[in-house]
Amino acid sequence: MSVRFASTNHPGRRLGWRAAGRGLIAPALARAANDNGTPRADGSEVPGPFEPLLIDALHHFAVHGLAAASAALEQAGDAAAHGDADARDHWLAVTRMFDRRLAPRAPSDLAPS
Repeated sequence: MSVRFASTNHPGRRLGWRAAGRGLIAPALARAANDNGTPRADGSEVPGPFEPLLIDALHHFAVHGLAAASAALEQAGDAAAHGDADARDHWLAVTRMFDRRLAPRAPSDLAPS
């Protein structure tokens, strides 16, 4: 598969390029949005606008793929076996993000108290 460089200043990538070509409106370039954090002066970074639970769920999905919901439920079971209620609730929330019907059917020992 070949990779081709495409300039962002291409008429096909401009918003309203046909109308701008006819002089009806001023052309506006379509720009990519950066969802990364904002850099600070000290070199650190202000986190982006995403929820930590969503970020954890996406990382979990990257590792487990389509089996992410059952793997998260298994992680919740391990946390419940070790008596870690916060981790259990976290993994049940991750399970709920992937499969809303699977989380309520979790065994009763996993149910939040």
